[in-house]
Amino acid sequence: MGSQTDLPSAHISLDPLPPPSLRERDHGSVGSMTSGPSRLLPSKASVSGRYVQEQYTQQHVRGLSQSTPFDQTSAPLASEVTASPDPGRSRSESVFSARFNAPDVAVPTRRALRDFSKIAAQYHEKERQRKHRLVEHLESRDKHKDVYDRLKEWINYRPSSWTQRLWWKLTRQWPTCPRPSHEELLGLAKHHFCPRSRLKVHVMDFKQNETIHYRIELGEIEKFWGEKDEDVDVRWIHAPLGLGPVHSTIEDMFLHQAPDGQDGREFVNIGRDGWPYPSIELLNFRSRIRFQEMRDVHAWLQHMHDLDRDLDRCSWENYEPSAENKGNTILDDLKWRATHLNITQDFNTLPDFWTQVRSDMPWQLTEGLAMSSYGPLDGLKPTLQDCDKQALRNHDFFGSAQLVRDPFRCFHRGDGEFILYELHIAYCANHVKGFLLTLSPMAGVNYIDRHFSRHLEDPISAIYENDDASAIAFALNEFKGQGTKNWHRRSVEWLVVYLLTEIGVTPHPDRQGYNAPSPDAAYQEVIQSLKRRRYDQFSRQNRQEPADLVKDHLICIDELTRIGILFRKRRKVFTSLLKDVENFETEDLAKGCEPDHADKPSMQAQVLAAIRRTSDQEEVYERLLIEANSSLNAVYELRSLQQNDFAIISNNQNRAIFVFATVTVIFLPMGTLTSYWGTNVADIRNTSWSQAHFWKICGAVAIAAVFLVALWALKHWWFRPATIALSRASSKHGKTKDMGAMV
Repeated sequence: MGSQTDLPSAHISLDPLPPPSLRERDHGSVGSMTSGPSRLLPSKASVSGRYVQEQYTQQHVRGLSQSTPFDQTSAPLASEVTASPDPGRSRSESVFSARFNAPDVAVPTRRALRDFSKIAAQYHEKERQRKHRLVEHLESRDKHKDVYDRLKEWINYRPSSWTQRLWWKLTRQWPTCPRPSHEELLGLAKHHFCPRSRLKVHVMDFKQNETIHYRIELGEIEKFWGEKDEDVDVRWIHAPLGLGPVHSTIEDMFLHQAPDGQDGREFVNIGRDGWPYPSIELLNFRSRIRFQEMRDVHAWLQHMHDLDRDLDRCSWENYEPSAENKGNTILDDLKWRATHLNITQDFNTLPDFWTQVRSDMPWQLTEGLAMSSYGPLDGLKPTLQDCDKQALRNHDFFGSAQLVRDPFRCFHRGDGEFILYELHIAYCANHVKGFLLTLSPMAGVNYIDRHFSRHLEDPISAIYENDDASAIAFALNEFKGQGTKNWHRRSVEWLVVYLLTEIGVTPHPDRQGYNAPSPDAAYQEVIQSLKRRRYDQFSRQNRQEPADLVKDHLICIDELTRIGILFRKRRKVFTSLLKDVENFETEDLAKGCEPDHADKPSMQAQVLAAIRRTSDQEEVYERLLIEANSSLNAVYELRSLQQNDFAIISNNQNRAIFVFATVTVIFLPMGTLTSYWGTNVADIRNTSWSQAHFWKICGAVAIAAVFLVALWALKHWWFRPATIALSRASSKHGKTKDMGAMV
């Protein structure tokens, strides 16, 4: 028992360590690449605390800490530990399996501990880099937060009555809170809505053994979608753009750069007729406060027309078209497209700033039922300025988050180059070199962990670098230092399938070992809380509680319904995608094109895993919806019982009132008669006044009262037609206020 040969083992796959030159490329350490779909299992680096504690205890008890030091240069990196997607294995076997459908390699526990120490060190380095990036952002955010608060105070300061408005007009005593300066408002607009030319774009060049990551601005994108180096298999360009005219211009110019006959293989089942490019709708979390600020800034500043000229000028101020694209630049296409879409009336005029940046705002759950069409005019049209009140906010963990929706669209094409086997001279589609352009404004949190609230407060630029929070960042860092050597087929289609199946199943807490509640578990707790409140309405004296309870039920049911629709749509997308990849594989095998790395996850395996995951999520949300509906029905039944009790009590009270009224009807006339005949008519006793004095005073008061009532009735009748017309006009135009007139 004391020998090291009896130590417990963990199942870990040890791939050869890449050369130092490859690991040092691209500003960072080697990223992790799972052998199986990472969405099914926790990440390699996310070893659970319970597992690590067990290994540490065994090491300490057996004195392994005094073992011979190992060579740091020969030890495998923790990021090379791979996970198996086989659902039939136990948790430890799944997390530390060797390869996809391959035998496991037993590794001593102390070896796993050494890998875990590297993981911890890597996390410390990531945290240090994160804090360094946040320093400048926090200073800028505090500055713009102060401008936002002053602007909000200036906007919302209103007179409380007509007398105060009259007093202001007479004395010229306007509100003491001034409007922020012109420069401050421009900075606030550019802080929440980045000008298009400065929008950060990520470019990844995937070679056979390495990956190069470029961070550019949108104004430089034309230099990267035309040509690439011959040793680059696939170039992936990701631009954070939502549906709008700029999105349409970028995708159209990108696709027209393809050589003749190199449009890419068509996804005929997942795409639309005549548009064979896959797309999917995503869910992610945003900071509720920052999301509200974003919508407020858009609602307020778009009506301040004194800012329009400067904002329009800064949209593309740093754009420099490449020499070979003169006459066919992004701005030329954008001007034509704006006129074609009836946004502008002049071919030489660009869309205004707010038309271009409005697509940065994600969709709320209630804004549009589903993103079924993807035209340039189908972008966000905010119906309300305020954020929706979501039932998920009643959960403590998600209290500061807002669940939003974003499209994720893929456009792929070839570049006219392909690799030929020595024995297979025929064209092999799976070896086509190509380009991939992905467009999505998604800048929220996809991976949920114990630092969820901290991730929400990170700036968008930091989220795109944080692979613990963003699925885009995880995909960008997944192949660092490895290139396409872990791809089943070195093709642009394989990358499309990988991105759709990795990003399309978020949000979830799987990658960090379930150290945070999942959204469906949070909804379950919210529904349980609503169930407990059903019986509180009988014990509380708050008459508003039943109405609030019904309202909260309806909000929860509305969210679950829309999420369920989204998951059903996802399942259909993945089912159609499976047909496409099966057709691709059949065509490749028929042409004699074998996979580049047969031991790596194939496109079919990734899509099947995504279908299983999406089907499970769809089933969970269907059960939650049924439970929420049954809880609401129970509220109605309980309320009906309560109303029956109130009806019985009211009936008893009505009987008592009837008896009292009957007695009053009988005795009131007799009391009136006796009072009248018992009244003194000669004088007022104990005074020198007669009855004439009494009738003079009381009669005058009665006549004045009758006159005032008649005057009020006449006024109401005389002005009633104007009042009705005014109310109809108010209901027709709504209660919104003209911000432009106020400014």
